[in-house]
Amino acid sequence: MKSNKIYLISTLLLLSIFISACSSSVYASTSWHGLTADTNFAYLAAGTQVYAVDLNTGTQKWKFQDKPNVKGFYANPVLTPDGQLLVPSYDHFLYSVDPNTGIQKWKSEDLKNRLIASPLVIDNNIYQPSSDGYIYKISLTDGTTSLKIPTNNEPLWAQPATAPNCGCIYIASMDHNVYSFDSGSGRQLWKTTEDLGGSIVGKPAVGLDGTLYVGTFGSQLVALDGATGSVKWRFSTKDWVWAGPALDNNILYFGDLSGNFYAVNASDGTSVWAFKPNNSIVDTPVISGTNIYLTTEADSLYTISTAGTISNTAVVGGIIYTAPVITGDKILVAPTGFGTTLLVALNLENPNSSQKWAFTPVK
Repeated sequence: MKSNKIYLISTLLLLSIFISACSSSVYASTSWHGLTADTNFAYLAAGTQVYAVDLNTGTQKWKFQDKPNVKGFYANPVLTPDGQLLVPSYDHFLYSVDPNTGIQKWKSEDLKNRLIASPLVIDNNIYQPSSDGYIYKISLTDGTTSLKIPTNNEPLWAQPATAPNCGCIYIASMDHNVYSFDSGSGRQLWKTTEDLGGSIVGKPAVGLDGTLYVGTFGSQLVALDGATGSVKWRFSTKDWVWAGPALDNNILYFGDLSGNFYAVNASDGTSVWAFKPNNSIVDTPVISGTNIYLTTEADSLYTISTAGTISNTAVVGGIIYTAPVITGDKILVAPTGFGTTLLVALNLENPNSSQKWAFTPVK
């Protein structure tokens, strides 16, 4: 049986087809959280609203919007170099919010379908994938669209990636392909030279040599030449790979929907080690020093050494679909279905010790 997240998304898509207006509680029950943070605040897109949470106290600074967004939020918000918080929404809009106040700066009016993926920001431009199969190039200044870049009409749920000095963006698609486009003109540079065997919904990891690494619903991790889109190697997994891998010191770390966690050599796709935690893995792990922090669907956060040894297991509660975020001495975990608690802060050095705080929205 596939992950509950697959069931959740299927339900969501059916709702979008058959229900044109419904209460916010319906969408809240089918949403997973988006999370990012700076040094002072966490920004949590949870259900029908976005919250700024003080990292020291776990208290709410602001919420966006004042009235719940009926369609809801799913992607991780993105902080920009010029001080904006970008929030993609299921209501077809990309919102720019002041991270200090929660006040809307602008919203992009030109997008035509649901936004599931986070945007990529390069210089003064935003590259926002949409469920209509297009990437929208949007001004960081005012939210106007300058380009609408087509793929193959299949939904785009993965955040784009780029590489230094390539002048390009990479986007993975549900049509089993990865595309590269010129970031200025939107001209297609290449499309993968062969079918990758399954949909791709995770952000590609990019190596120092420009190699791209993507996980697929064809139960594989695939390495691609960043200049041509040709396949360099394939690594078979035991189940679908939902999220993109984390790349550190030439080792790729990632999981599959049967709960297997892998470390694979980025040069040739050979296995380094593998083990199986307690449930499905549906997001990218985060790495700090020699530790890997991994969440599973069954309410747990694992601390694993890069040598493959589990050093800590923290039971958080709820169901975890969102990658943890490290900020300072804290690691943030955003469970769903955990009563009124939407965000938990744990001690980075010892997550299994007592919580630093748990966030519940102000009514």
